[in-house]
Amino acid sequence: MKLKKKKKKIEWKESAVKSVIYRSISLVLGTLTVYLITGSIAIATGAALLTEAVQSVNYFVYELTWSNISRRKLEKKIIDRIKRREINLKLDFSSIKELAYQLSQIDTFVPKLYISTKRIFNNMLENEELKEIHDDIKTYKESFEAAHSGRKLFFPKEK
Repeated sequence: MKLKKKKKKIEWKESAVKSVIYRSISLVLGTLTVYLITGSIAIATGAALLTEAVQSVNYFVYELTWSNISRRKLEKKIIDRIKRREINLKLDFSSIKELAYQLSQIDTFVPKLYISTKRIFNNMLENEELKEIHDDIKTYKESFEAAHSGRKLFFPKEK
């Protein structure tokens, strides 16, 4: 049993074909309408061709825009679902102690990283559930602070 290859759909080609078919029908109807009003086939053909040329471009751009908007809405829904998805992250005391230790080993002159690391230490120390390992965390925090105590970190002024 052979599997059929799935053709990759190209939206702009489908939109172009739809546009040509629709505009062909409109061209015939437009020519007949102007001919009935003017009685001149030359004027009717010229007016219908000009109108259809403008309308063809308009319809093609409209169709592409509509497809793009639909695609973006779908992408946004997918991204929103990914952001809302729960992550089951299991942390135990030893992994938190390891994190605190690794943070204490950071040697940085980058102010934002320094401030973020201090905030992590402070949040760990404020967390009552981590009370059992507060002494270790406090030791690691003090080690981190000691490594940076003699440094003059440059804090640029925010605009």
